[in-house]
This record gives sequence, structure tokens and C-alpha cells, in this order.
Amino acid sequence: MKMEIKVLIISLIFFVILYTVCRLLIDNGFVKNFTFGYLTTVLNFVLMSRKLRKVFSGDFNSYSLFGYVFRLSFILLLYVIWFQNQKVNIWGLLVGISLIPLTIPLVVIIDERRKTDGTST
Repeated sequence: MKMEIKVLIISLIFFVILYTVCRLLIDNGFVKNFTFGYLTTVLNFVLMSRKLRKVFSGDFNSYSLFGYVFRLSFILLLYVIWFQNQKVNIWGLLVGISLIPLTIPLVVIIDERRKTDGTST
């Protein structure tokens, strides 16, 4: 299975657990910003991993740079619209944004451990 899929599955598991706990214990603004931060990070991660796969396979051209700028501009536009139209809970947004970057090292460690000693996970 591709590494990106593993990262997305594990981060989704963490998201569902955190979402459920936060929904029960914390206010709705935190949950809404947490969900938005997570979804934008997933979108950014998926688009970035696709582009990196193409670049490392040798399919790099001048349009690759445009795709990079377009992806970042699109994510920026989403955040600008969100900040203008919603009440922002910065802690919820930061937790949502941080979920995938915290999952990546976990997946790499699990994958390397599996390769090294055959440990099932």
C-alpha cells in the first residue's frame, strides 16, 4: 500500500477519535475549526503527494511549478474565506492542521519497523 494512503488512514482514525471526544467535551467552534483545518490539510497533502510522485518519476516540466503555486494559492484562498466568514478558534484550527504532520513520522516508524524485523502492526 502506498505511504500516502497509510498516512491518510491513520490520520483519519485519529481524526474520528479526536472529533468524537471534542464533540462531547468542547464547544462547537473548536470542532468546526478542527474539522476545517484537518480537511484543508488533507487536501493539501493529497495534491502535494501527487505532484511529488510525478516529479520523482521524471515527469517534471514547467507546469509543475505552476501547480505548486496554484495549490498554495488555493489553500490560502480557502483560509482567507474561512477567516472572513467564520468565528475562528485558533486552537481548533491548529489541532486540525497538525494532525497529518504528526501522523507522517508515526507511519514511517511503523513501516520501517515492519521492514526491519517483520513486526505486524
